[in-house]
Order: sequence, then C-alpha cells, then structure tokens
Amino acid sequence: MKGLFSTAYFPPVSYFSAVTKCTEIALEAEETYIKQTYRNRCIILSANGLQNLIVPIKRPEGNHSKTKIIYPDYSTNWPVQHLRSLHAAYKASPYYDYYIPYFEQILLKKWDTLLALNQAVINEIMRLLKISIPLSITTAFEKKPEQFVDFRAFYNPKKPLPFKLFSSYYQVFGEKFPFQPDLSIIDLLFNEGPQSLIYLQNLKLPNPDKQS
Repeated sequence: MKGLFSTAYFPPVSYFSAVTKCTEIALEAEETYIKQTYRNRCIILSANGLQNLIVPIKRPEGNHSKTKIIYPDYSTNWPVQHLRSLHAAYKASPYYDYYIPYFEQILLKKWDTLLALNQAVINEIMRLLKISIPLSITTAFEKKPEQFVDFRAFYNPKKPLPFKLFSSYYQVFGEKFPFQPDLSIIDLLFNEGPQSLIYLQNLKLPNPDKQS
C-alpha cells in the first residue's frame, strides 16, 4: 500500500501505525494549508493532563498559502519551550534519556519551512522505529489520488479515532489519569521504546477510503 499523508509535527500514534502498513509514503505539499490540525501541533500527556505543543507559523499568502510555503515563526523561542514541556512530561519515562537527544538536534535547528521541519521529524522517527520505506513530497495536488490511499484528512485533533481501537500501554501519569489514546508518537516512544513498533503494527485502524 502506498499512503498519502498530510505533513504533521510529531504525529499521533495512529498516523505511524498506518505508516507501518505502507510500502512507501508521500507527504502533501501542494494543498492549501489547513489550520488547527496536526500539521503544526502534537498532543502529549503532562502532569496537568493533555497538552498541545504548537509550532507558531507564518502564511506568506494568507489563507491561500500552500503547505510548502508555510514557515515556522521563530519570533518566540518555542523550540526551547517544547523541549522543556517534553522534559517535564517525560523525564520519568523509561526511554526519555535515550530518545530526547535526537529530537533536541532537530528542534534546536532553524528550519526554512514547516514541511522541512516535519519531514525531518518523520524521517527520524521512522529511523528510530526501523521503518525502512521511501518517503517523498508531492509536486502536484490531486483531489482524488489514484496511486495512493488517501490519509490526508484521516487524522484530525477535532475528530479523534474511537478509543476502543487502542490498547493501553504504560504512561508516566497513569496513576493520575486514565489511559490517553492516540497521543503524539513521542508518548509511545518515551514509554515503550523498542516495543513501539510492535504496538503500531498491531493496531487495526479503519480504512480511510470508507470514512465519510
């Protein structure tokens, strides 16, 4: 299966579960950018509950800006803020110390576009998970792609997938909160480490072609 995905910042667990079932993936660059999605945010579990980490962005052409020209706004030091939030949330997790240097290296670099930042994140997570499949960037927009299964609208923080799809795993604040499904892949990696790939492969997600 070839999968077409929206770009995403430390995407949710379900996103990477779909990636594990693909023979290659492509990230959409030519769409008109959609706000308030995983394209520039991820959700983690902190001591105070669910927390959004949001990359502030600039849209050079306003509401008509394509994803490929969206760029991170570095007028605030959000990378350090995100790293501090990750440290506070996951410093007690089993695999935090192992994985965080790889993410620090990415976040502390200044990126010209959001797409480049997200591609670096996704490539690194695929490497850490030992997912070896080609990743490409689209060069033309197709409303109904014929060569790919279309996951672009499948992942939306406002429309979470059913809780019952996700089996529970250890979470740092599990004694304080019930299990929180489909958080950022970071949550799974920091808590489950090398077992993350097996978890992702075992998830049975609905077919996006059959979703309304």
